Amino acid sequence: MHGHSKADARNLGLHQVALKKLAQHPELRVRCIALVDRWLAMPERAPSASWLRDWRQMLETWSDAQLASVVLDEVGGQTLRQCSPLGPALTPRERSAALIEINRSFSEPAPP
Repeated sequence: MHGHSKADARNLGLHQVALKKLAQHPELRVRCIALVDRWLAMPERAPSASWLRDWRQMLETWSDAQLASVVLDEVGGQTLRQCSPLGPALTPRERSAALIEINRSFSEPAPP
């Protein structure tokens, strides 16, 4: 695995961790929604506005299972993951630990 494949795998892995934490701490959705609102107020984010509005709707009304099924879909969720407001769900330490685990998985041999 190399290049974009690794970046996509890292992004997917980080979203798995973030969504798991959001399920355990739903109050964190407020921080993520606040980030969406800040981004929507920025003119330079206009090209992503429709996806950001989708994020806002999902974070406000969807169940954890619904959110995970769409965001973690390897193909369909890729665009959403690229404009994701889930950063506030993880602390820097949690993000770093998740990336260490994800990067470790790249060096492990694939099962036969």
